[in-house]
Amino acid sequence: MDPSRRQITKIARNASHFAQSQAKEVGLGASEYEVLHCIRKNPGICSDEVCRKLYREKSAVAHMVAGLERKGFVTRQPHPDDNRRRQIYATEKADSLKDSQAALEAFYYAWLLEDIPEEEKRVFLQVLDTLYQKSKSERKTDYQTLSARVQEK
Repeated sequence: MDPSRRQITKIARNASHFAQSQAKEVGLGASEYEVLHCIRKNPGICSDEVCRKLYREKSAVAHMVAGLERKGFVTRQPHPDDNRRRQIYATEKADSLKDSQAALEAFYYAWLLEDIPEEEKRVFLQVLDTLYQKSKSERKTDYQTLSARVQEK
């Protein structure tokens, strides 16, 4: 049984939906935001790497990257070692969008926490940071520990 009832995921999804609802005029969907975030975090990434990191189909990623390029959020440049591949880079327009989405999500989380007593908030944020650090550490190992546990079941 999942003691968290996936509440963290649900809250994060709501925060993301709020930010996207406020930025509709930009014309990006949730999947495009996810691909754009991956590209921003990995400048010069190629489409096949985006597919691998996000567990997406090649055709879907190709379609989204082409759309992001048309909208001015990314540029594609020839790969220095392989002319068949293109490296993808976020543009300044994409970077400004990142800042606005992060600010909207921060606003949402601040709103959620505003009625929580200070001591409870302090403890909650401390526990939340502990969970985040553990999650981040496992991600850096490409989920080796968790993958092994899944295999044991």
